[in-house]
Amino acid sequence: MKILNPILISVMLAAFAPAIVTKAYSVEIPTDISEKEKPATIKVLIANGKDKALLEIKGRHLIYDPFTGYKISEGVLSKRSMIYPNESGLKWGERFPGILQMRLVPGDSQSSILVDGIEYKGCVEIYDMKGKLHIVNEVDIERYLKATLSSELQNEYDEDVMDALAIVARTNAYYLVGRQPSANWHVEAPEEGFAGYAMTLQNAQVDRAINNTKHMVLTYNNAPFATAWNKNSAGKTADFASIFRKEVSVPPGVAAPYAERERQKFGWTLSIAKPQLASMLGANKITALDLYQEKQSGKVYAVRLKDGADTKNIDFFKLQKVLGQKKLRSNDFTIKVQGDTIVFSGFGDGHGVGLCLFSAAAMADNGADTKKILSTFFPDTKLENIRSFQATSNRR
Repeated sequence: MKILNPILISVMLAAFAPAIVTKAYSVEIPTDISEKEKPATIKVLIANGKDKALLEIKGRHLIYDPFTGYKISEGVLSKRSMIYPNESGLKWGERFPGILQMRLVPGDSQSSILVDGIEYKGCVEIYDMKGKLHIVNEVDIERYLKATLSSELQNEYDEDVMDALAIVARTNAYYLVGRQPSANWHVEAPEEGFAGYAMTLQNAQVDRAINNTKHMVLTYNNAPFATAWNKNSAGKTADFASIFRKEVSVPPGVAAPYAERERQKFGWTLSIAKPQLASMLGANKITALDLYQEKQSGKVYAVRLKDGADTKNIDFFKLQKVLGQKKLRSNDFTIKVQGDTIVFSGFGDGHGVGLCLFSAAAMADNGADTKKILSTFFPDTKLENIRSFQATSNRR
């Protein structure tokens, strides 16, 4: 490997808060040398605060400083070694004096990068933050979507439904990047179900839908927006801002007649003893349990737990994580207290935000195409072909 002018960075990365550090490249650094033009990409945090990691590059590669855009080194041979921080800078087989961050870029289409045995496409960035490694995979959004949707989707759907789902997922990915394009990372791998390149080969339906809708996103007020999808809304969807408690501009929730018609078929109950629930939620006892509901849909976004004179607000997603997603199946529920037992009675499956797959599938069975499905669940939006984030920023 040829070492090229190591650069001593005067601004220490560790002085900044993770995930919100912003920077301006002196030059545009490629994600993959084999690409003629850089696609829309997303940065995924794949390792958070590790002491070391096994970093392997197969084939030709280049190493840049992600802050300055300067090339640190390059090589044509494969390399496999532990990478870790030390007092003078990162060490990966050899020392990189003064280098606290590096960007590893494949040199051609045959090159690949592995971190702890998992293969990643695109490039990989390594940051030393206060003596701990934070590793980021910058990958094109199309591959990212294939990986994440493949890990989340269990059932098969009509092609029009799958295309709608792909567009919804891409819209949200564009939104996530657009919040802070120059951040060190935009999402974290465990939260998104992202497990590298291998997952992109797992679902033929997802692969077809992503390819068929490439670069297609929904815009609201001239920009991609925060959105999601759910399995069965039980009759009404809620807007993203209300359920996720975010101050964002998003389309309103809508009625979902097909899901409403079949609502009773998808009822569920969950019974749990008061002392058990109190313990799970970190309380001594439960003297009352009240619901916070979104006005239009009735979906629950939080509960208020009373423990004597003390109160605690718990959002739906935390409550669902504590009780289990298969038990607290949706946020369309009511609560009754029966003696020493709390009974949750609900309908549907999921958080009720965005695209309702049950209703979309019924619409497709009755002849609705992708555009009709999307316009139904996302009123006042436009379906557009946006290849890059520069195109979205020019609209604002």
